[in-house]
Amino acid sequence: MSNAAFAGRVVVVTGGAASLGRGIAQNLASRGATVVIADRDAAGARRVETGIAERGGRALALEVDVTEADSLERMVHAALERYARIDGLVNNAGVLGPVKPLWETTDAELERVFDLNVRAVFACTRSVVGHMMERRAGAIVNIASVAGKDGPRDLSIYAASKAAVIGFTKSWAKELVAYGVRVNCVSPSLIDATGMQSEMPASFIEDSVSRIPMGRPARVEEVANVVAFLLSDEASFVTAACFDVSGGRATY
Repeated sequence: MSNAAFAGRVVVVTGGAASLGRGIAQNLASRGATVVIADRDAAGARRVETGIAERGGRALALEVDVTEADSLERMVHAALERYARIDGLVNNAGVLGPVKPLWETTDAELERVFDLNVRAVFACTRSVVGHMMERRAGAIVNIASVAGKDGPRDLSIYAASKAAVIGFTKSWAKELVAYGVRVNCVSPSLIDATGMQSEMPASFIEDSVSRIPMGRPARVEEVANVVAFLLSDEASFVTAACFDVSGGRATY
């Protein structure tokens, strides 16, 4: 894939101010995309925007709460007003939630994780996809997790939310294919140097790494490269797929 693969294209990345989202935004910008960095952390989004601009790229930082319909509406309006098009969407914003057994979890914890990891992805995609359907072109990548496939112990809420992401990715792909819109998801294992690791006990991280045949976490750029491929024309016949970036951990 050339560094000009996304020239003239506009991609929205939710949760784009830090960790994996920041890496995805920077990766896409390096390939020629104009990136809309949508994040609740307005200052962090602006830092990413500035960093991309300093390297000759194009970006727009927007303060966005993906759990709020009005905020999503403003995001889409701002992107279209500035660039008149949205070619890609990366639903990256998410939260790990509690690392604890079922009997210690609460309804509030369940609601918090599903609100961001599931409901907000529905709402964000609905907000953007109408424009893509009108243009009969677009690509969407949802960030799932290997946890949604193998259900790690003490992580049932997060695992269930990411299993939902995998499920609705496949449904949306079938619904949108007639409109020229592709939908895929990426299922990483543990990713190095991301905010979610700060929410995990050291013993949980050690156990997670021990289950990866390559013997290490994924690097942010390794996940971002797969996201870029799925958004690109090189993946023009790929839809309804879940791409594992797990170092061999995922077995189905």
